[in-house]
Amino acid sequence: MRHLLTVLALLGFVQAGAAATFPVKITVEDASGAVIKDELVIVQDLDNREREVLRTLSDQDGNVPRLQLSPGLYRVIATAPYGIWQTSVREFLVGQRSAEVIVRVQGMGTHGNGDIVTAGITRTQLQVIGPDGRPASGAGILVRNRDATLNLERRYQADGKGTATIELVSNPTVVVVVYGDVLLTTELGPHDLNPTIRLEKR
Repeated sequence: MRHLLTVLALLGFVQAGAAATFPVKITVEDASGAVIKDELVIVQDLDNREREVLRTLSDQDGNVPRLQLSPGLYRVIATAPYGIWQTSVREFLVGQRSAEVIVRVQGMGTHGNGDIVTAGITRTQLQVIGPDGRPASGAGILVRNRDATLNLERRYQADGKGTATIELVSNPTVVVVVYGDVLLTTELGPHDLNPTIRLEKR
């Protein structure tokens, strides 16, 4: 009987650990910090085949319903297909504490400002340096265009020297680097030959 109780207690502990989630607040704002209502907000779980976690409109305060998410890498997309705002895409990490994500959207210009996809394949060698100043061995690297078009998304992992040969999928190419609990997003263009990304603790 005691053995059975021990097993049940362990199972409960494992399930409780696996179910650990953290609160996430998402707000949509414009460049000036004013909140945007009725913006379509989509949240995807990038560690689970981009499974959609949420699809809703921002309320009058620019907020969406608070989420409880497991630790991992996620993406939030704010878009208004027929509105005045450009689509905004941002990745974020959920870790051992609550997170507040502010998505800033830009006004739609009178002319298209979409990505220019490069002709052919352009590759470059990326070096990732960790917060300790050493090569970020095993860092996860996500490459996409600004609109996160599915067929232009690539994933890489830095080798033992913190390097990876990546494909520049558009001009500019958005590069998202995840190393431990550090996330950094930057943009690279064809002129960025053998770039180095230095990660910093925030």
